[in-house]
Amino acid sequence: MSLKSEDIMTLLELLSSRICHDLVSPVGAINNGLEFMEDSTNDPYALKDATELIAHSAASAAARLMAFRLIYGAGGREGNMKAEDIQRAFGALIRSDGKVRQSWDPFGPLGISPATKGYCKTLMGVLVLGQECLPKGGTLYVDAGKGAETLIKAEGTGAVVRDQVEDALAGKIAPAELDPRLIHPYVMGLVAKAYDFNITCLEKTENAVTWSIKQTASSLS
Repeated sequence: MSLKSEDIMTLLELLSSRICHDLVSPVGAINNGLEFMEDSTNDPYALKDATELIAHSAASAAARLMAFRLIYGAGGREGNMKAEDIQRAFGALIRSDGKVRQSWDPFGPLGISPATKGYCKTLMGVLVLGQECLPKGGTLYVDAGKGAETLIKAEGTGAVVRDQVEDALAGKIAPAELDPRLIHPYVMGLVAKAYDFNITCLEKTENAVTWSIKQTASSLS
């Protein structure tokens, strides 16, 4: 897909909005914890609560920053990134709310070598797509598919792909018509294309959604 300069600016603005939105909550909670500590200097129990709030919020902010670095930055594209690094980073990301779990073996076959340039970045991004399919919580599974393919299954009550996500992923929505909710799938479509992958929603059932990452034929030749 060809993007005009104004489209690129729109994407940068939306991506910045998405990142800021996801960081506002934990960073704001850190500030609240500090203010609570200032007002509770003589109450050891209140100080303990404030310290725990700050620690939890700092961990959440750090996990989100790491996820953004891997997905949107240069951190996840090189072949020295390993599947276990992605499992660890995603585990930190989902730990803060506790609703979503992951169950997969980063040392087992994934269908695509983790050393493939851009694969770990793409896997992390699709895990986030899977997480967003589980509004009531659930479990994410990662397995090898057919040939050079990785399957990411999001399983949980009410699992669903939100409206327009697949269109955004496929680049069927003009940048001017996107919103921060759709910027992640749109960018993942661009990431996949840049590194010769194809991301599709393979299957949707009542309580499960399966995403597929495939290497394109040109990258295998």
